[in-house]
Amino acid sequence: MILLFSGGIDSYVAWHYLNKPPTVYFDLGTPYSQKEINVIQKLIPNTIIDTSLNLGDRQIGEKAYVPFRNLYLAMLAVKYSDVIVIAGLKDDDVSDKNEKIFIKFSELLSEMENRAIIVISPFWNMTKEEVIKWYLAFHTSENLHKTISCYSNEPTNYCGKCPSCFRKWCALRSNGIKLSFFNQSLMKEYLIKAEAGHYIPERNNQIIKLVKEYLLCE
Repeated sequence: MILLFSGGIDSYVAWHYLNKPPTVYFDLGTPYSQKEINVIQKLIPNTIIDTSLNLGDRQIGEKAYVPFRNLYLAMLAVKYSDVIVIAGLKDDDVSDKNEKIFIKFSELLSEMENRAIIVISPFWNMTKEEVIKWYLAFHTSENLHKTISCYSNEPTNYCGKCPSCFRKWCALRSNGIKLSFFNQSLMKEYLIKAEAGHYIPERNNQIIKLVKEYLLCE
């Protein structure tokens, strides 16, 4: 097994959940890659840093979207193991990170390599909030604050303004860990989407509850 570790909460909790398997980070040459590497080397120092593919020029928008990112990562990970773990979640809203597409990745890579290759996530039945809840049942929250899910150009691992930081803010706050979030216009955009039922019910309800509480009380 090889776990793709990004320095974020999902893959860090997956490392514990799967009893600390070997990890690899693919440095895709993005503006935030060095920030992630700095975090990775502190949280899981033995992580392999692979620089074999640069996709930095393919990044799109404030969500740092890279088309086919997880397919690229799965293909690269075949070098290290036939069981590839990418920490996808029940409440992810990404076209290349869901259970159905991972099955297709597995079928494609197996056929091309003429051997059984599996691309999986241990968390398809868990939301980000539930993943953190599981972690906190066994560990303190200290290292969760050290994880990085921030795609901004700021040197910090939590800018508190971007879409990725908003998701982290929601999941931690739902577990009683309070962070500040400084971009109220972005909050309101997510609130409108949630009220329109854009996400799965758990995530819609979470956003509606947390954003309304935050805007009223803080």
